[in-house]
Amino acid sequence: MVADCRHRDTRRHQTGGALRLAVTVFVLAAVAPWVVGCGETAVDPQPPVAVGDIAELTVYVGSTESVDLAGYFSDPDGDVLTYTATTSDAGVATASASASAVTVSGVSQGTADVTVTATDPGGLLATQDFTVIVRPNERRVLEILYNELGGDGWADNRNWKTDAPLDQWYGVNTDADGWVDTLHLAFNWLNGQMPPELGDLSDLEFLNLSSNSLDGEIPPELGNLSNLEFLDLGYNPLTGEIPPGLGDLSNLERLILSYNDLTGEIPPELGDLSNLGVLNLYRNSLTGEIPPELGSLSNLEDLYLSFNSLVGEIPSELGSLSNLESLHLSNNRLAGEIPPELGGLSNLNVMALDDNQLTGEIPLDLLDLSLYLFYWSDNDGLCAPNTVEFDDWLGGLLEWSGPRCD
Repeated sequence: MVADCRHRDTRRHQTGGALRLAVTVFVLAAVAPWVVGCGETAVDPQPPVAVGDIAELTVYVGSTESVDLAGYFSDPDGDVLTYTATTSDAGVATASASASAVTVSGVSQGTADVTVTATDPGGLLATQDFTVIVRPNERRVLEILYNELGGDGWADNRNWKTDAPLDQWYGVNTDADGWVDTLHLAFNWLNGQMPPELGDLSDLEFLNLSSNSLDGEIPPELGNLSNLEFLDLGYNPLTGEIPPGLGDLSNLERLILSYNDLTGEIPPELGDLSNLGVLNLYRNSLTGEIPPELGSLSNLEDLYLSFNSLVGEIPSELGSLSNLESLHLSNNRLAGEIPPELGGLSNLNVMALDDNQLTGEIPLDLLDLSLYLFYWSDNDGLCAPNTVEFDDWLGGLLEWSGPRCD
């Protein structure tokens, strides 16, 4: 595009000047994309640019948060920008842009990336991504717990369902970021079925609801509590089976489900709890065999399986539990002989095998153990060798009970 400048200074160039002017115009047209006015060159339109980084955003499930985009994009030409927004996972969060803001709505717990695109009138654009973390509304989860478990009748319900900070609610503690990491409501007259929403407290490390009146089944959603280290639901009339998903709690150190009415088999998935130090399933109505997978619990110190209806033989794999200090298998229906591999439990102090259907002689391999307590009475023929060596070993025990072989 070339402006017509022939009207300028024509009196000064009556001869030849017109030719020189034409040549000059031709050269300018060849080297410049735009010529506006007389000798004024227009600059090519420039695209928008991203400025800085949009910070990570946390949104609650069912709520929305907005980010003002004005400070995160600029246009060198001074054009007004329009914005659009998309998310990498609409099942976790949705995003929409209006004017100079993007609004993010939490759909379900998880993480998604939001891409914001800024476009100028000529179609040139710039993009910027930021991460959205969608979390449950923990205050709402605790309110559900209160309502479902008869909170109005609790022994202590100080500050529950008030506007006080969560760490001022009785039995609740929060971490440095304000997320619930402890829920300690033992002996507090809780009554009813645990709500599945408990599984949404993703930062929970300590959960103790023991010695209450919880009934119904253990919510499988508790298997979502990946940070959980301590779980005690003992001394409740809980029913149903142990959820296999509890085997996903890779940080769990203590699992206590004693004194309930749990049925079904012990899930072999519990053998995946590599950090577990205590497994207490004492006094339930569990059936089936002891899973050999429990022999993989390398950090296990205490195993309480007494007073159930377990059958089959004692797995030889339990002999791999090098840190085991107490083994309680009494009052079941276990059969067969004691596996000699149990003689490798160098840290074992207590072994209770009484009231089963075990047979045969106690293997001499057990003489390598430094037991304090050993019980093997009331079985189907299980007896201790009647030898001086075994007498001497029994004499070193604090307490023992069981028949000697004829």
